[in-house]
Amino acid sequence: MEAWGDMDIQESFKKLPSVENVLQDKRIEPSITRFSRKGITRIVREVIASHRERITEGRFGKRMDLRESIIEETAARLGSLTGDRMRRVINATGVVLHTNFGRALLGEEACRAVMSAASGYTDLEVDLATGNRVDRSRRVRRLLSLITGSEGALVVNNNAAAVLLAVQTFAKTGGVAISRGEMVEIGGSFRLPEILASAAGRVIEVGTTNRTHEEDYERAIDGGASLLLKVHTSNYRIVGYTNEVTLTKLAEVGRRGGVPVMYDQGSGVLFPMSEHGIEGEECIEDIVDTGVDLISFSADKVLGASQGGIILGRRELIDQMNRNHLFRALRVDKLTLAGLESVLLQYWTGNINGIRSLGMIIVDPREIRSRAERFVERIGDSMSASATVRTVDGESSIGGGSFPINPLRTTLVEINLPAGLSQRLSDFLRKADPALFVRIKGESIFLDLRTVAGSEEQILLKLILEGIGNIRGRK
Repeated sequence: MEAWGDMDIQESFKKLPSVENVLQDKRIEPSITRFSRKGITRIVREVIASHRERITEGRFGKRMDLRESIIEETAARLGSLTGDRMRRVINATGVVLHTNFGRALLGEEACRAVMSAASGYTDLEVDLATGNRVDRSRRVRRLLSLITGSEGALVVNNNAAAVLLAVQTFAKTGGVAISRGEMVEIGGSFRLPEILASAAGRVIEVGTTNRTHEEDYERAIDGGASLLLKVHTSNYRIVGYTNEVTLTKLAEVGRRGGVPVMYDQGSGVLFPMSEHGIEGEECIEDIVDTGVDLISFSADKVLGASQGGIILGRRELIDQMNRNHLFRALRVDKLTLAGLESVLLQYWTGNINGIRSLGMIIVDPREIRSRAERFVERIGDSMSASATVRTVDGESSIGGGSFPINPLRTTLVEINLPAGLSQRLSDFLRKADPALFVRIKGESIFLDLRTVAGSEEQILLKLILEGIGNIRGRK
């Protein structure tokens, strides 16, 4: 691009249209009758300011029609804004608790409970027998105690909030001790050390990355630690020359030192997964039995409910957190409670089949194979000779940082395409409505029906055939 001088910049500034001039253009003016004039005015000002900045940096050709560019960009932003809404996604990736797609799915019963709470008034904070005001989370707290054997429970808006509340309550003026090997970073660049530093008087790192011992925690208590925190490392493992202190041993260290011990378990396993051959994560009830003082985990991971963070533990410690003014800022709304209560009731009554995401995890691999074979039969008759479809053995993932080294056996539907078309098909499917996400490897796309509802299969079939037809027509 040609070098710009001060005169060129000043001349280009003079060519910038006024805000009113842009608003009166026939491509923009109709939007004013449909949307907020003030809002559209703000968009126009943003676009003009961005053009001014680009002129200053010499990123426009000298002969460029600035008015036309500004109007086109304004129209594009308006179109994007009005069309940008939360859209349904069909998840054919096989990742059950896919964070980008919203993690756990609620079953029909839980959805009805949420809808009922959303569409009418509820007894959220009132005792119907006495008319007195009561704790909004009383029902889920009672269910959690009954299901897990814990003395008390609290519910906040996510597991990070649970950790924040506990650390701020018990280590604000003291310190929190944590093993260096457990200072994790999880999805979205969330770093545990940073949230600990914001809540605790001090963060005391103990041990080394691969080896931590009881005496490391004991020295931390001598040095002023007022909370011992153990963190499940979720989506990574340290193997080889390692040592970590078990929860039972750490609870003993805490009792000797008069300091509470907290375990951030994360996944929220309330069901004996080992009965279905899924190893590697402890059941919350078993963790309670170790004697650890506090346990935190997510409601929307393996537990299978709406988003929330759950804290279980000794009654007096739960009461202290309940009295913390920060708890008010972290509490959950009636919709979250309605969904969580419904799911916990299904655990309590043994209706595990009603917990949708859990059902996806423990489903018999033979059932997935049968579905995949039927799908191949249905789609095979409609495929052209240039594309082939078959079933292949594969692995699903629980996701959400849960059971990272325990893939689930599955059967994939493989659609092999001519060179260069697999990525184009994936792009087409991702932009469809509903959006469809698949796996890609080489010249094939793969569908894992584990995470596809039976009612979605017809839509899946339609989107795949439409996508293949579209990309072949544009070849």
